[in-house]
Formats: sequence, C-alpha cells, structure tokens
Amino acid sequence: MQDAMTGGEGSCPVVHDFRFVGAGEAMTAFGRYDALQDEYRMVRVEEPGGAYYLPLDRDLIVSGMQDTETFSSHALTPLQPNPRYTAIPVMLDPPEHAKWRRLLSGYFGVRQMALLDERIRSVCSELIEAISAMGACDFTEDFAFRFPTTIFLEIFGLPPAELDTFLEWERAILHPGEDGELDRERQFLAAVNLYERLREVIAGRRAAPDPEATDILSDALTWRIDGELVSDEEIVSCCVLLFMAGLDTVANALSFSWRHLATHPDDRAFLAARPTDRGPLAAEELLRAFPIAQIARKVTRETDFGGVQLKAGDMVLFALAAANRDLVHLDGARIVDFGREPVASYTFGTGPHRCLGSHLARREMAVALELWHTRIPEYELAVDEPLFGHWGSVHGLRALPLRWPAPG
Repeated sequence: MQDAMTGGEGSCPVVHDFRFVGAGEAMTAFGRYDALQDEYRMVRVEEPGGAYYLPLDRDLIVSGMQDTETFSSHALTPLQPNPRYTAIPVMLDPPEHAKWRRLLSGYFGVRQMALLDERIRSVCSELIEAISAMGACDFTEDFAFRFPTTIFLEIFGLPPAELDTFLEWERAILHPGEDGELDRERQFLAAVNLYERLREVIAGRRAAPDPEATDILSDALTWRIDGELVSDEEIVSCCVLLFMAGLDTVANALSFSWRHLATHPDDRAFLAARPTDRGPLAAEELLRAFPIAQIARKVTRETDFGGVQLKAGDMVLFALAAANRDLVHLDGARIVDFGREPVASYTFGTGPHRCLGSHLARREMAVALELWHTRIPEYELAVDEPLFGHWGSVHGLRALPLRWPAPG
C-alpha cells in the first residue's frame, strides 16, 4: 500500500513513498505500479528528487504519449525537467525527430531483420551451446547481456572484443546500486569514457573510411539533415542514445522473461514442447507482461489531463508497466497467459517515438526462446533467496542463477 493522501496539487492524490529510481526484490519493479493502479487512476508523486504526475490508466497513458504537442520528449526522466544535454533522437520533438528517425529506420526495419536473421540465430546458438554443457549459469551475465549486445555492436560498428568494457560503462550510467541510488561519480566517469571512445571511433572512420562498411557509425559520416552534413557531436549524441538502448533493454527483457519461466514450470514446459511454433507468440506475451521501459514527458502548455489541471513545465511519467498491466482494460493483465489471443501492447511505446528497435527486440526474444528451449528444456532457479532487481527508466535484474540437469 502506498502512502497517499487525497486532494493535493491539481486535485490529484499525492504519493510520497514512491521512488522513480530504486532497487530491491526483482518483481517490485512492476508490483509498485500494480499496487498504485489498484487504488488510483492517476497520482502526483512527490519525492526528494522532484515531483511528477503518474497516470495509471492505460488509455490516459496512450493518449499522452501520442500527444507530442502537449507532452514534450525533451526529458529522459521525470526528475530532470531541464537536462543539460539532448540525446538524439529520443529527446527531439516533431518535426526534428522525424528527420533523424528517417536516417535510422533502415537499420532496424523488418527487411533488415530478415537479413540479420542468420547472424542472430548463429550468435544465440553458439552461446547456448557453450552454456548448456555447464549445467548452471547466471543467465543475466552469461546470456542476456551477451546475446543481444553482440548483435548490436556489430550493427553499430563497435568492436565486439570490447563488450565487457561497454557493459561496465552502461551499467555505471544506468543501474542503481543495492542501496537504490546511482553512484554519480562513477556514472559521470563512465559517460566521459563512452563519449571519448565514440569520438575516437568516429575520428578513425573519417581518417580511414571503408567504402564497403555498412554499420551505423560508418554510415553516420555521410548523414544529412535538411541538406547539411550531421556534425560529429550530433553523431556522438545519437550514438550514445542507441548505445544505452541497445545494450540494456533487450538484455533486461530476457532476464525478466526467463525468471518467469524458471519459476512457472507449466509455462516453461508448454513452450519447451514446441519451441519453434510457440516461441514468437510467447515472446509477445512475455514482452507484454514485463515492459521494462518507463517514459518521461514535459508538459508544454496548460491542459486538462484525466481531470487534473497540468501546467507548462510539469513532468509526467508514462509507465508502460501500468499501460500493459491494467486490469480494467485486460482480464488477467498481470499474469502470463500463453493461450491469450494477441492483444494491444505498449511495451515499445506508441506515437512518433515508438521504439525504433522493436523489430530487432522481438526477433531476438523469439529466437532466444526457441533455441534455448530446444537445447535446455528443463531448468530452475539455482537459489532460494529473492532475486535482486533495480528500476528507473529501465527495469532490470542484477543476476538470475539457473541450473538444469547435467548433460548425459
């Protein structure tokens, strides 16, 4: 139960014990939104780092994300209304956003996924084959953060040999510690290192361009917006955003999905019985049930939103977890049901800023479900104690120890 009081600013219930960034038992990442949603359709959160509105009704969330004139994307978290930097293109509003999206869409479209499919399956199969002989693993570390990130680095044009370093920087920038707080000094140093490494790679590509290269960083040297070449600083800003999304989102979605399967043997057995046929639909349901991204917006003008008066400058958090798990709009929304008919899902957002990498994420999830359950159909948690998770702009698991019968 949340500590809330009726009334408050804008005739909206006020909540004081909700924290946008935190850490604790893994499923708290979703349960905290569920608990609020059971009592309210919208609240105002007041916490030490700032205040923001949190709609909990699916239709309200969807309408807000689609209204780019009222809700600006020029903010990454509800606690930073005036960021000192602009992450391209996610923090751009129309029409500038559309110009950048057109540059990037070809790298992540359906046609490109068909071309990548063989490589996706190859990387996934090699990892699973090596893991299967071990009889146990930390799924998060050994698979979830290695499979999609290897693919992403290849698309991006960064050296796969540097994966461990990139992951270290990504975790320092995005993940809170066990105390639920971000280490600001460590975060700053990791960001500086990342920016410098990207600048170094871009300078190297300019000095020795490869006319046969098709990766994002190589192509970026020729990008144009309104007829003008994109600057190196704009390329770096765009690449930092893609880097953060590419190295964190699918990995965490995989971890939450396998946590569910390891603790729900009937669902695991259902999938393992026909992994090739059932993998794609299982991927959709798991992605729907555990949406890991939560999206902040900044109000641009006075508006009535769900009966609450918002003013310019107010912050709003559109929690995709609340949109997908709203019991008012979907029976059994908070449980995984592999027999469910396909339903509307907002895991990848909606509107002009809908996730650019959604096709890649879906394909990687479906391939992982198929190939893992073909090779390792039986597994369970290897620990009895609660799993540790973190939450914020992206929810994640710190570790997921699994074990399975030793190979014969």
